[in-house]
Amino acid sequence: MKPIKPIKPILPLYALLVIGLPLAGLGYALLGSVGVVGPLAEGFTGQYWQALGHEPGLAYAALYSLWIAGASVGISVVLALLLVLRAQATLQRGPLPGLLYVPLVMPALVVAFYLFQLLSRSGWLSRISFRLGLTNSLEAFPELVQDAAGVGIILAHVLLTFPFLTLLFQAIYQESRLAELGQLTSTLGASARQFRRRVAAPLLLRRAAPTVLLSFIATLGAYDIPLLLGRPYPQMLSVFIITKLQRFDLRELPAAYLAGFLVAAGLLGLILLLLRLANRSRIEAG
Repeated sequence: MKPIKPIKPILPLYALLVIGLPLAGLGYALLGSVGVVGPLAEGFTGQYWQALGHEPGLAYAALYSLWIAGASVGISVVLALLLVLRAQATLQRGPLPGLLYVPLVMPALVVAFYLFQLLSRSGWLSRISFRLGLTNSLEAFPELVQDAAGVGIILAHVLLTFPFLTLLFQAIYQESRLAELGQLTSTLGASARQFRRRVAAPLLLRRAAPTVLLSFIATLGAYDIPLLLGRPYPQMLSVFIITKLQRFDLRELPAAYLAGFLVAAGLLGLILLLLRLANRSRIEAG
């Protein structure tokens, strides 16, 4: 039998889907931000770019999104490292390894809805604390969702990201044979703490850096969780842009195109950085 030749159009079609269409959308957003395209296009203008300096909403949304993404991924990384470096026996047997897979199959909207029912002032914990006499009213329960600091959003992202990073770090730990390396360093006089801090943790972070950055990008552009657990203000970038795009006032569209273009360009820059880190990690592993 002759070997089956790969279908030639697959790779160009894939390139069109992952590169061509996003770039086309990015170009449309750029043209819309300068008044060339769109329902109210009247010709080239830079007024929307000039007005950007007087519109603090986008800057606040960007800072808020960076805070949410940085806190969520940072907490997830710390928890995953602590579990992998200090609880190897627990990760290799018992129910915990299986339980880590449960959040990975749950949609983000389901996690957000569950936390809303659990942590809101009308939720389960608030009602239980009221029944136990820990709070004298529902309003006395602390604001854990739809709060200014984004505690509910961060917690939801941690619940989704922490198990994934734990499994990733554990796979790298076993592949790099860090257990044997730890025994070797102990015979040379290094303490377990020194091994974890100076050898194991840097190696795990370096090997997992592309995936950690990808998790940061995904959290930065999340929509479902901040839509349900966030406030109308401040908003994360995705909610801020969609809100502007869906308003009935068509005069808001060029500003929404501008915001979308800037966010997409920034995320593309992070993706390019991710590809460089992935290539470097592949070279080091080779």
